[in-house]
Amino acid sequence: MPFKALSRPLSIALTGLIIFCSQSQAAEQITISSTANQTTFLELYTSQGCSSCPPAEKWISKFTDDEKLWTDLIPINFHVTYWDYLGWKDPFASAVFSKRQRTYKALGKSRIVATPGFMVDGSGWQGWFYKQAIPKTKVPYLGNLQATINNSKINVEYDIVNTKYSSNQNLVAHVALLGFGIETQIHSGENAGNKLKHDFVVIGYQQNSMSANHKLAAANLTLPHAVNVSPTKQALVFWVSKKDDPTPLQVAADWL
Repeated sequence: MPFKALSRPLSIALTGLIIFCSQSQAAEQITISSTANQTTFLELYTSQGCSSCPPAEKWISKFTDDEKLWTDLIPINFHVTYWDYLGWKDPFASAVFSKRQRTYKALGKSRIVATPGFMVDGSGWQGWFYKQAIPKTKVPYLGNLQATINNSKINVEYDIVNTKYSSNQNLVAHVALLGFGIETQIHSGENAGNKLKHDFVVIGYQQNSMSANHKLAAANLTLPHAVNVSPTKQALVFWVSKKDDPTPLQVAADWL
């Protein structure tokens, strides 16, 4: 079966902060900004407990060395909790990500809550199952998004002057810490006996409401924390959405 249908959600907590640099690097300020061109936001919903998911994760891993990564395409790998009941608790799964996927369905933006499941710029996409190219969503310029990282503190600013979004809308800023080259030996569940490799997997996540005036929406975040994981590479992804709709309005990402 190509899909794994929704079962019951189990939650896992997200905690703390991460110090990802050496002491000399920690004082260095880093800025990550959106690009002038449209950037496609590709979401994969997956689980270590789903036997249909490893091929999808292997496919998304191929974008790691793509020359258009972060500028034209931002893939992100959300692990959900609703397969944990099979006897293997996915260490990267979060009830927050399961809820995100269910919210897309509740809003009519996807037809099913399943793994592997794909969203492209906030719309359900089944093209992976038919070996189709990732679609390019035609949208107007959505304003500049900029994140400034200083030690463990992050300031996110979203320029809303030339967008359709106004200061009276409830906007939310998100940051995800992505891990690459992570391997996990699976001991139970549908993938028992297999060693799974993950790229673009969310290993830490934070969000916060944005305050806005007629020109700018802003929020303060902290660097997410990753526990008991040793990625070969890391990246940060930022996006802005409305409070009750996960669809990204603008995105930005880069390697750490």
